[in-house]
Amino acid sequence: MTPFHRLGIPVLLAALVSVMPARADHESASKILGKWAEYQSRLYVLKPAATPRELAPSQNAALIEAMASGSKRIVSNGMGAVVLDDGKLVFEAYDNGANRESKMDSYSMAKSLTALAVGEAFCAGKITSLDDKAEKYVPAIADTAYGKASIRQLLSYTSGAQDPGGNGYAGIHSFSDFRALFGHSQSLIDLLKKYGEARFEPGKKFIYNGLDSETLSVVIRNATGSPLPQWFESTVWQKAGAEFPAGWFLDRDGNAIAEVAFYATTRDFARVGLYIADRLTAKSADKCMNDFIKDAAMPHVSKGYWDAAPRFGLGLHVGADGNTWMFGHGAQRVGINIKNGRVIAINGYADWRGVDDAVQRLLSN
Repeated sequence: MTPFHRLGIPVLLAALVSVMPARADHESASKILGKWAEYQSRLYVLKPAATPRELAPSQNAALIEAMASGSKRIVSNGMGAVVLDDGKLVFEAYDNGANRESKMDSYSMAKSLTALAVGEAFCAGKITSLDDKAEKYVPAIADTAYGKASIRQLLSYTSGAQDPGGNGYAGIHSFSDFRALFGHSQSLIDLLKKYGEARFEPGKKFIYNGLDSETLSVVIRNATGSPLPQWFESTVWQKAGAEFPAGWFLDRDGNAIAEVAFYATTRDFARVGLYIADRLTAKSADKCMNDFIKDAAMPHVSKGYWDAAPRFGLGLHVGADGNTWMFGHGAQRVGINIKNGRVIAINGYADWRGVDDAVQRLLSN
């Protein structure tokens, strides 16, 4: 299977192309949903699972009514919302041109997906220890702060490496570099070398530097022999029981752009939420991944910002509500509440006032 596939699907939510937009609220839903064609050759397309996980309708009429009432604002301000209770579907709706087969932009939720793939590589014995330094797997970055950081530090965003954005919490702000990355005139390795200067001692300070995830993309490829999207497809995506194809952007060397640029349906984002929930509650028979995800969902480090999710684990956000989260710019959210068995997935085209409060209420009520 080659790393580059042509999409044979009608709609792919699109490319971060001309670069990943700095503010998704400057784009309409229709513009986002219609941008895939020119860039399809730069995607790895993940196939659905051999046996998709059923999302059977709930029979709890009262809960269905309550979830519908609370979800209307989310859908009208976005493109898709799915609410599951004990694995049963209690709400699903789409708006602004999207439908159940539309491929939605994950933005920074891709960082969490990358972390799940790291866990699967560790549990498969491809990565021998989370305390291994990245340079063990990627000698090309041995002279950078990313290479000197451990996989655990990269997962927790405490590599200590230089933040290209300069403010510690907004990820890469050099959109000229992203333009070159998506345009295939620059590779991930190029970026890691360019921004490989250390600013802090590894493991000491949370910096929302997306290049920590990009390092993990190359680690996974070298450790497993498969590019991140292909490894993710054969592990997490299959085990989650994905129903539809998905896409992940690649750099010119075939490495996934691991901090953003993963596209999937809202239904399948919800299934990834169930995959996480099953391992947080030990419903999965894979003890290693159960332990990994429980650790990933622990509050290892304080971000120093974002009231909705002030703590960070190993690629997963820890909410002020105590729940486990995947977060992305432009109203991309997956929330997991293991106490009441609820999973919520939403996808949007812009952040809007009150989005986190609205999702937290649905997740916790």
